[in-house]
Amino acid sequence: MSDYNLRTIGLSLKQQDWAKTPGYQLTEYFPNGRFIGTVPGPKGFTHILEITKEHPRSLDEFTQLGPEHPMSRILSIQEVYSENKQSAVVKGVMSGPFFAQLSKIPKVWPTNPSNWDRNRGIIITVMGEQSSLREMARKTREVMATNKILFTLSSPKTEFFVEEIPDRRKETVKTAISMGYYEYPRRCTQRDIADRLDLKQATVSEHLQRGEMSIMTSWSDTI
Repeated sequence: MSDYNLRTIGLSLKQQDWAKTPGYQLTEYFPNGRFIGTVPGPKGFTHILEITKEHPRSLDEFTQLGPEHPMSRILSIQEVYSENKQSAVVKGVMSGPFFAQLSKIPKVWPTNPSNWDRNRGIIITVMGEQSSLREMARKTREVMATNKILFTLSSPKTEFFVEEIPDRRKETVKTAISMGYYEYPRRCTQRDIADRLDLKQATVSEHLQRGEMSIMTSWSDTI
């Protein structure tokens, strides 16, 4: 393992943002899903999923949609391992925009924890080499057409994750540091930072909170 430089990164979307993407339509049939395991294959990644049904016949109705239906392009169920009225364990291939792009990037693998919840959002955890994860982060923003994706890195090297913070947010955090916002006692306010950057105070507050969360999440792995 010493020859590899593996990292684990979580990509998450809140419900209101995930609802704008094609994959959210899956929740019409399966409000909740959990990835049990994933292996690469010739047509992409094959997943073992534990899914919760919208109603007892949800799985039957879904499998009857046919291969040309848009939902079948999001999830193609190949086998049902177990099933009851509320849930099922299935094997299938997910081919939505994210997984289709992920399958083209070498040396990255979806892993646990990965799950979705219709009312809360979705998180996909991916393991891979540093350069591949960097490419994945860039490509994901492109194919998902949103800047609302939160990247949370588990890594012994905080500086890699800091590079994934959007430029405007990084600039806000660096300005706050240079102006003494994190000193004790503080030498400036969020309003001072907003005036320096010509931003609204609410925007500065959001940038600082998200930046702090990103940095602290990565740093916590070194404790």
